[in-house]
Amino acid sequence: MIKLSVDNLVKLYRLASLGKLVGGLIHNINGPMQNLGLDIEMASYSLKDESKWDQNTPGTIISRLKRMEDEHDKINSLIRATSARVEDKYDPYNSAVSDVNEFVRQELAYLHTNLYFKHNVQKEIINADNPPLISSLKRGALISLGWFLQSLVEEIERQKIGGLTVRIISDNSKLKISFSTKGGEVTEAFIGQLKYAMSSEDPVKPEGMDMGIFLALLIFRSEGMILEFNPESPSSDLEIIFP
Repeated sequence: MIKLSVDNLVKLYRLASLGKLVGGLIHNINGPMQNLGLDIEMASYSLKDESKWDQNTPGTIISRLKRMEDEHDKINSLIRATSARVEDKYDPYNSAVSDVNEFVRQELAYLHTNLYFKHNVQKEIINADNPPLISSLKRGALISLGWFLQSLVEEIERQKIGGLTVRIISDNSKLKISFSTKGGEVTEAFIGQLKYAMSSEDPVKPEGMDMGIFLALLIFRSEGMILEFNPESPSSDLEIIFP
């Protein structure tokens, strides 16, 4: 197997995910653009014929302009969020996020931009009382954690599972993040892929496995992270242990 550095794995993932990101962006810009077009058309119609104005006209136009502004902001947010994920300079250390609690919250919030799925998964985060600063973790560990969260939520969405609880535990300088599904389990095939990628001496991406989570797990291994499964419910409870 060719040995790749964490930086090379990050670059490989960005290339692999570029088409997916652009496709999701186009899909999600379409709705706001249609709304903008409709509001522009209706506002223009109202402004052209003053003879049909009444006391409600100014309020109606202002309301449409506000909706147009909101849609414009939504498009900008989608573009910024997407471009940040593919730029070489993207680095969670350079963001305003300071600790692991906030990092996980931000990553899960990012999924609500719906670039990949119409996320209906209800997510609950149980924060650590004394979360470590993200500056205390390796860059690769943070980036791969974000990929893992994304791929896990997508699998949960595919299986129509209702919820996910993320528990962040920081104890004696050890960081653990556990994941428990609610209302269903991920497939045995998905768990098998995770176990294979974390344990094989010469891992090759299994057929059907998402490239993002495969590369995330390779970085887990290179950074000394461990992925553990609850033997009583391996398809609904798992945990990442940081070195």
